[in-house]
Amino acid sequence: MIQTRNRFQYEVATGRATLPVVSTLTLILWVISTPHLWANIGSLLIFSLTTYLLLETDTKFALIRTRTTLPASFFLLFYAATPFLHTWDVTLLLPVFFLCMLYSLFQSYESPHASTAIFHAFLWMGLSSLILPCIAWITPLLYIHMINLRSLEGKTFFAGIIGFTLPYWLLLGYDLYTDQTEEFYNVISHILQFDQINYASIHFSYYTLWGVITILWIAFSIPYLRFAYKDKVQTRILLQVILSMGVWINILMVLQPSHIKALLPLAIIPMVFMGGHLFSLTFSKFTRITFITVLVIWFALCLFNLWIYFFNF
Repeated sequence: MIQTRNRFQYEVATGRATLPVVSTLTLILWVISTPHLWANIGSLLIFSLTTYLLLETDTKFALIRTRTTLPASFFLLFYAATPFLHTWDVTLLLPVFFLCMLYSLFQSYESPHASTAIFHAFLWMGLSSLILPCIAWITPLLYIHMINLRSLEGKTFFAGIIGFTLPYWLLLGYDLYTDQTEEFYNVISHILQFDQINYASIHFSYYTLWGVITILWIAFSIPYLRFAYKDKVQTRILLQVILSMGVWINILMVLQPSHIKALLPLAIIPMVFMGGHLFSLTFSKFTRITFITVLVIWFALCLFNLWIYFFNF
């Protein structure tokens, strides 16, 4: 039974109006903090698509045991609060590819046709690595998750290799056809290149967002791990994959801080899934206080980033 003091949290977590209200707020903040609107509208469209994929993934695999749009709403809120993500860049495609990878990977769970799903999951990682080469470093870790998903076998192992390398084979064929093989060698060399670890060159607004995301991700994950037994086995396995991906992405940001801007949207995804799960299913004094705290933190983050944007710090 929902306590009266948790009514606000309940209405926001399960209400139909939450996502439309957040979408409207996001649009307003995007308009006032984005230069050259039409030139950067791709950013808004890509994050809208990512929001839809969050909803679709949650609904398809029943990651949360009740109807909610909270993960998608959280994602939009953090996008709205970060003006440096409002300008178009090809790396903004990474959250879309990341969710497509998760969707395909989850489809392989105990599937008799897992090789097809695994091929698609690794294909999305291959495409991501063409945009951000260091993504290739965490791709082999998918095989570890395939063990828990009960989809690792000979066929799926090689399906993963074929899926990941397919974009590179196509690129090699194109470069050979156009007699530009040096371009292909440059792409491969970027995968093997380890950028110098230099935290001093990173803008402190990136560190602020990274810190907020990490703290919230940990705060949301600890209660989930405590009460994970309440979920079905399949749901627990899928959420553990999401949790682990959060770990890999954060480690990648530690090792390659020069790519932090491109990786931050990926780090938001595990956090919003765990936050949506916590606030949609648990209604206690802890969640009531935490929920209000999260909204206050978001508001402060939004003001901080807008202040930096308008005053060019």
